[in-house]
Amino acid sequence: MTRASERELRRGESASWGDKPAHPATRIRKFSPYRNAAGTLLGFLSVERPSGLIINNCKLMVGPQGRRWIGMPAVKQLAPDGSPRLGPDGKPVWNQIVEFRDRAIRDRFDRIVLAALRAAHPEAFGGEGEPPDPPRGQA
Repeated sequence: MTRASERELRRGESASWGDKPAHPATRIRKFSPYRNAAGTLLGFLSVERPSGLIINNCKLMVGPQGRRWIGMPAVKQLAPDGSPRLGPDGKPVWNQIVEFRDRAIRDRFDRIVLAALRAAHPEAFGGEGEPPDPPRGQA
């Protein structure tokens, strides 16, 4: 008796159950609209991947030409005196909590999460329900 190849098994599954989706659903567990003073931050979200991985504190960001992307969770580096550590450009330095091996993987993640967010919260993409302005003193 010969053992079926992986390809033959997948063909049999497809014939019985139909084709598998291109990628299982990524879910937006929570979205909180929020606009910073600079207008680059549009909200915070929690993402659940099909593997069960949940990534909290992601940010919906927007660039000057309106391109949106997902900012991953990060923490600000601190100097020994507790003040934010600044880079050569004078801006705070951040430690990434979650990062991607390469740009292609990052771009794919952005596409999948933005599609899930657009389906669950279309207001995050303009039109009605614009994110509120931040309280005074916060950005």
